[in-house]
Amino acid sequence: MREWFRILGWNKERTLMALHRITGWGLTLFIVGHIVFVHEVRYGSYVWNSLLAIDESVLGKVLLVVIMMALIFHGLNGIRIMLIESGHLLTKPKEQEYPYTTWLTGKRHQTYVMIMGVIGIVLTIVAGLVIFS
Repeated sequence: MREWFRILGWNKERTLMALHRITGWGLTLFIVGHIVFVHEVRYGSYVWNSLLAIDESVLGKVLLVVIMMALIFHGLNGIRIMLIESGHLLTKPKEQEYPYTTWLTGKRHQTYVMIMGVIGIVLTIVAGLVIFS
């Protein structure tokens, strides 16, 4: 696990995979917290309203935007991983010649990562506008 936090010399793929794991754990913790939050309704309206006040505060809305960012990234990166596993983002096999190149530098993969970033930014802005309106 120590290797996850050694970031010098990482390529894009390793960085995206580490962020995928981190967002996965974060979303799991959010879901567990959300279940506990909703479970508090059985203690009466006073407890529910106090928790709802936290959720409707500026800090609660900012945290919700962060959760949405993690959800959007995790979903888009999951699609990228599925496309890699199915071979759609890999380059065609060829005889290796020096200097060696990897599939990470392939045009399809680079294009998808850029499109993923643009879609992620647009969806995060839309989510932020919806949450703060």
